[in-house]
Amino acid sequence: MTPLPYGHLNILTFDIEDWYHINYPQLNFADFDKEEDHSLLLSAVKKILSLLKEKNTKATFFILGRIAEKKPEMVLSIAEDGHEVAIHGYEHYLLKDIGKEQFKRETERCIEIFEGITGRIPKGFRAPSWSATPWLFGVLKEMGFEYDASVFPVKTPLYGIPDAPRYPFFTEDNLLEIPTSVYRLSGKNIAFSGGVFFKILPWIAIKKAVNKIKQEGLHLIFFFHPWDLWDRPGKLPGFRTRFMFDLKVGNVENRFMRLIDNLPMQSIASVLKDLKNRAEVMEVPF
Repeated sequence: MTPLPYGHLNILTFDIEDWYHINYPQLNFADFDKEEDHSLLLSAVKKILSLLKEKNTKATFFILGRIAEKKPEMVLSIAEDGHEVAIHGYEHYLLKDIGKEQFKRETERCIEIFEGITGRIPKGFRAPSWSATPWLFGVLKEMGFEYDASVFPVKTPLYGIPDAPRYPFFTEDNLLEIPTSVYRLSGKNIAFSGGVFFKILPWIAIKKAVNKIKQEGLHLIFFFHPWDLWDRPGKLPGFRTRFMFDLKVGNVENRFMRLIDNLPMQSIASVLKDLKNRAEVMEVPF
């Protein structure tokens, strides 16, 4: 098989949400929003920006609109450091739960918020918990977005579209889709490139997955949340939930630094032209 032309692309992304923004189980975020000032999240983002500056690395930050409203200085600091600011929804609810029309209203609000802070309209979107729906891509295209990063080609009890392509493609609405990286093993897609998966896997397993994907000529796209690298400041409800979201093996911050030491990382916006190269129209198999 001839390798695809994306093997030189290493993309770093962050989902900027706070410690209680989980969907399994679904929490009532309004209960937390009233009390949370996001000061600890702001401190964590500042630490991320400092680490990236030290390594001369740029990334894409998918940020919740509600957090941007409350902490515009955080969004501005991300943009001023030369990183891409993109949208992660207004609030961290699954798209199927809010519906198409509410999504449109909230996304319009997000565009106004981010443009007001940075002077620029975001190009990209990632749905909370990769909760892509069949109507998502058409709405994003209609609203002027250049790409989406909501497809995770993996099967988990929580999310994923396991039969989706693992390479960049155009949806039937002509929107560029950039799937999250997965490792192909024994005919199945295995997640490794961020979140709980990166937190529990040893470096040798991550390195093996990276090397295999490079051999296939696929892009690499990693995703992190601030509380993947450091301890979550609040207590999630229920032992099972805390185990699922807070389990870490070893020092995750050190593993993250090793990753960016070994791979020159870029933002999505800086490599959009390369991602579009040879991308074809594909159907998303919901």
